[in-house]
Amino acid sequence: MDIFYSSSDSYAFLTGVSILSLLENNKSCKKIHIYVMDNHISDVNKRKLIEIAKKYNREISFVPMPDMKDLTGQEIDTRRWNISTFGRLYMASALPETVHKVLNIDCDTIIVDTIEPLWNTDMTGKVFGGMLECINNRYRRNVGKHNGDYYLNGGIVFLNLDEVRAGNYEQKFTNYITKYGSSLAYLDQDVLNGVVEQDKKIKLPMRYNALSIYFYATYEEVLKIRRSKSGDFYSREEFTAAVKKPGLVHFTTCFLDGLRPWIKGNGHPYLEKFLEYKEMSPWKDMPLQDDNRSGLIKLRTAMIKKAPRFALCEIASLLHGVIIPEKNYRKMKERM
Repeated sequence: MDIFYSSSDSYAFLTGVSILSLLENNKSCKKIHIYVMDNHISDVNKRKLIEIAKKYNREISFVPMPDMKDLTGQEIDTRRWNISTFGRLYMASALPETVHKVLNIDCDTIIVDTIEPLWNTDMTGKVFGGMLECINNRYRRNVGKHNGDYYLNGGIVFLNLDEVRAGNYEQKFTNYITKYGSSLAYLDQDVLNGVVEQDKKIKLPMRYNALSIYFYATYEEVLKIRRSKSGDFYSREEFTAAVKKPGLVHFTTCFLDGLRPWIKGNGHPYLEKFLEYKEMSPWKDMPLQDDNRSGLIKLRTAMIKKAPRFALCEIASLLHGVIIPEKNYRKMKERM
């Protein structure tokens, strides 16, 4: 398996914990090569990442992060995300041509089961594989897609590098970023979904990208919050199975908690598993971060946890299903 992470120094700790969990749960795999796109990772943290790979007798390589300003001719406001998130779009040129497909994994994840079945997905004729986002058609419209088209989450990105190279997709990605720049709501995720054609995408099993909200909300609540339909998302059975036995847990931000496992006070069901892998890593003595949110934000989180769920879902539905995508659409229209 060829596995790719894109990381800066501030995310190296999380990258290391994720890599360790991957290697711990895929010991039976004959070969695993980890590639890390290096956005100024310190030598200290690089040595720790190498230490993890050596522990499991696996290969690890560091590849340079492309200069997005040089590529696009502009500074891009990435808001709460790191600029390194764009790195996964350029895996085809960053990796040797002997690498034909690659699985990119976000660093804010832990792998809790073998991912070999995912790796063995037939990508023939496909460019981009990922897990469906629970969204409505406003989000599809924003990236120029049709109702019902796949809009895939960027946390797990499976790329067929042969198809990317043959179709000159990296140049298409750069053109898209150059056109929309800081108006991209979800950065590389919007780029992948906006550029790659519907028939070049493949939906992957939900259990390999179990987002935080799936553990805090019911199936009906998730559909309600994003104003989506079951026909555009996974079935109730797939949702239930993914939450009950995930293969990969993705610690995304979630308004129903407000914190993530590396910050004190988090209540994620997989917090203990995260801490278990952290304890096994070279960062075991690193303390969890303090909750440095403002008093107002902490009060908001406390009120959310006490509010009636039906009211919360109505408000979140208006916010995430209408207000946010419409705001994003206006920004993108200014660049069209």
